[in-house]
Amino acid sequence: MNLIFGAWHYNNNYSVDLSLQKMYNGLRKLPHQGHAFKTTLEAGFGHLSSGSTFNDQPVYMPENELLFVWQGRIDNISQLTKKLGLDHEARTSYSSDFVLLQAYRKWGRNCINHLRGEWSFAAFDGQTQELFIAQSPTGYTALYYYHDNSGFYFSSSIKGILQLPNYSKQLNEVHFMRQLTLWGRENGAYDTFYSNVFSLPPAHTIIIKNRTVKVEKYWNPQITEKRTYKKTQHYADEIMELFVAAVQSRICGDKSVASTLSGGLDSSAVSYTAADLLKRQNTTLTTFSHVPLFASEILQDIEKEKSVLDETPFIHDIVNASGNIDSILLNSANYSVLNGMIDFLDIYSAPAHGACNAYWLLDIYRSAAQKGVEVLLKGEGGNGSISFAGAPHLLPVSISAFIHNPFSFFKSRIAKPVVQTFFRNYLNKRNHKRSSLRKYAFNVFAQPARLDQHGITMDFSAIDDIQRPSPDDIQQNKELFLNLYNVRSAIGAASGQYYGVELRDPTIDQDLIEYFFSIPNEAFFDKHFNNRMLVKQMMRGKIPDRVLFEKRKGLQSADIVYRVKAQASEISAAIEDIKNSTAAGYYIDIQNLSSTWQLYLRQPYVEPYQMQNLLKALQFALFLHTNFD
Repeated sequence: MNLIFGAWHYNNNYSVDLSLQKMYNGLRKLPHQGHAFKTTLEAGFGHLSSGSTFNDQPVYMPENELLFVWQGRIDNISQLTKKLGLDHEARTSYSSDFVLLQAYRKWGRNCINHLRGEWSFAAFDGQTQELFIAQSPTGYTALYYYHDNSGFYFSSSIKGILQLPNYSKQLNEVHFMRQLTLWGRENGAYDTFYSNVFSLPPAHTIIIKNRTVKVEKYWNPQITEKRTYKKTQHYADEIMELFVAAVQSRICGDKSVASTLSGGLDSSAVSYTAADLLKRQNTTLTTFSHVPLFASEILQDIEKEKSVLDETPFIHDIVNASGNIDSILLNSANYSVLNGMIDFLDIYSAPAHGACNAYWLLDIYRSAAQKGVEVLLKGEGGNGSISFAGAPHLLPVSISAFIHNPFSFFKSRIAKPVVQTFFRNYLNKRNHKRSSLRKYAFNVFAQPARLDQHGITMDFSAIDDIQRPSPDDIQQNKELFLNLYNVRSAIGAASGQYYGVELRDPTIDQDLIEYFFSIPNEAFFDKHFNNRMLVKQMMRGKIPDRVLFEKRKGLQSADIVYRVKAQASEISAAIEDIKNSTAAGYYIDIQNLSSTWQLYLRQPYVEPYQMQNLLKALQFALFLHTNFD
């Protein structure tokens, strides 16, 4: 894994070399084979590399006073060599470092519109006294920055920023409450859990000039020209071609490749396709899957009626259908839920919404690293591309569809939208209490005083009192997914950096996403109004029908309640520990959390979402106790 970091000092009161060294101290425990600094009078960049070419970066060209550093992967080197007028016959000998630098020298900032892949770079122009930083539109990338009167600082890992001698760690209280309660998460896209430390989302650039920071988004796939075909199979054929190319670009090279395989549609499509491509190279694909430890216990759960609690049979189906997969099933028997949450805090330097999933995700990454895996494929972006659910109430009215499928037509086009629009509040109160945002805020044990302080209780009450119709624009649904994926991108980047395993997701490929935004809502449905049909058409005849047409979704960490109860002594000790935390007690209702935990231990059955909320609150409390007491 490669990382970049840098500092630009506005005066001589601070040493650039000292800032770089302090930032490196925060990064040094991450796996890497070498690091290098390059400085000018006022600015300096640093680079960590897991490869053998770490001395090639950063680059300084004195003739035009350009300081340059980058990290990531460029997928379209062959096309770029043509555009740049380089010797096309020698294209295989050009490194990504060289091609990207030449692209920047030729096109300047506009080079970002010519690149494909997953990357970030920084360029400091000493002549114009301007710093330009950019991130690729998609992928597992991250970049954090801090700005004060002394200068501007950036790093691929927030750990580098937190070590700066001129930064004092403080909690960003508003962001903390947003993430804890899911209140207004659409706001504060650049915020982190630390005050005055910001995150640069994918598809964004920063320009720093005259001590002014300007952040802009440069990629807007929603404006892609729309296409309309009479047969949905045409969409499936075209996006399949893009999908195969996306997988191919992520497995090429001399790095060892593996994949995650949950048994769901997206990871199955990625793993099957990668295995098929690797078969041509006489290489077997290794897959890593998390499976329940308490497999027999969850057979009694009421959740099995609406969710697939054990996807092991589906995993076996994919393995058998491929014939080129070496499957590794992990039940994380020796890795506790609490240790997973604590390790995650060390890796990400922040808590996460899905705290209960940390242990098995990290177990997969850790196991892959131990097996010598360098690239791990994932498919978590599929919900926003190949397996997008679509919106049935936005489908165009079709007399033919009504004649051939009157029941499906009535259910999807009339009954469901009416229920969603006019009876949502009633259903929330009677049958779906977990969907009430106000109840959720209290179920994650937020201190009532903090909820009142920020107006969260009032905001959620207002939301619950109004009808919330389904979105009337399918593009809004698509954009929402991209916004939510930004957090996954940052978490994936931090996890890859920590374990030295590069995470890559073909389902979030830039070309694939642009195509996804260009096709209509009806491309995701068949004539019976069944959704997610695009991926099913793509993979028909490859992935077994039992996997393709399973209507229930898999439930992640389905045995979490049984697992946590078996590890009760660890959780109890952690709760006792945070009772002594002033910071945790200020934001989290520790007494309520503790009494609820004791109640759950006595109850014969606890719904998984209840335990998930408790674990989330516990991880948020541990974060506060570790960093702000």
